[in-house]
Amino acid sequence: MTARAQPRMLNEVKKNPRVSARDLKKSLAHANISVDESTIRKTLNKNGVHGRTPRRKPLLSRKNIAARLKFAKEHLDVPQHDWQNILWTDE
Repeated sequence: MTARAQPRMLNEVKKNPRVSARDLKKSLAHANISVDESTIRKTLNKNGVHGRTPRRKPLLSRKNIAARLKFAKEHLDVPQHDWQNILWTDE
């Protein structure tokens, strides 16, 4: 990693924290700088930028809240043994 490529890469990561190492490699290739993806990851880790994705929060708009309430009211009288046949995502 050249001294010229490192600040360029860090600026790009600061602009868009979700950019991947593959995308950074492509953008550096446009500037005639060839760097491997693992080198990019190591350089970012040394500079305190780690490859963690932020937690996704569920989108609870008024529409989604109303849809959940409608589902709950419709399935209020469903017997317990019917719910045992459903595969839940947290199991």
